[in-house]
Amino acid sequence: MEGHTQIRNIFLLFVFFLLGFLSNVLLVHWSEIDVFLLLSNFQQDTVIEEIPDEKKGNEVIETKAEVKEEDKCPLLVDISGAVNTPGVYCFDKGASVIDGIKKAKGFKLDAGFKYISMKINLATVMLDNSKIYIPFETDYDCKLLTFNIPKEIVDITIPDTEAESGQQGTELCISINSGTQAELETLNGVGPSTALKIINGRPYSKLEDLLNVSGIGEATFNKFKESICL
Repeated sequence: MEGHTQIRNIFLLFVFFLLGFLSNVLLVHWSEIDVFLLLSNFQQDTVIEEIPDEKKGNEVIETKAEVKEEDKCPLLVDISGAVNTPGVYCFDKGASVIDGIKKAKGFKLDAGFKYISMKINLATVMLDNSKIYIPFETDYDCKLLTFNIPKEIVDITIPDTEAESGQQGTELCISINSGTQAELETLNGVGPSTALKIINGRPYSKLEDLLNVSGIGEATFNKFKESICL
């Protein structure tokens, strides 16, 4: 018991000594201490600590909004085919096909330039979520495939050249006395009105009588004289 009492007395003496020391320091510097300044600084520090939390939350929200706005792509287009770097690219609204080609680093050397110049309008405005394919030269290269016909199915014969040419000349001949208007219009230099004039001028005794038809001169007559007969 005596040991506990001594320890407790020593502790109390230490506490009173510490309080006396602090009181002495406070009394010595009392004139230099501004209590209202300490209180105002304490309140200000408290407010300053609260404001950054609110600002920090707002900054996070604004940052997320900015990132979300930046991630939005107004025009997303898939460029593929005969371009150097095919892929899906983002464009501004109003971008045309030529802008997409430039974005894909231009045409490849084996691109089908003839087809592109004839069929693809490079000034066309691209649409969102669309695809543009640039064809290769081989995409429209049409080749005739060879095949063999069995002789037992089809007997291949060589026709007489002279007989065929004579018969062909007769078949290709258009009669100026009996030919229809549609047949006459197939003649080189003869239109619907001229064909009707030929019909109205019938009959003809010789081919040169067509020179008397209005609208047929010697130059026009020479264009089709090898294709007509009486």
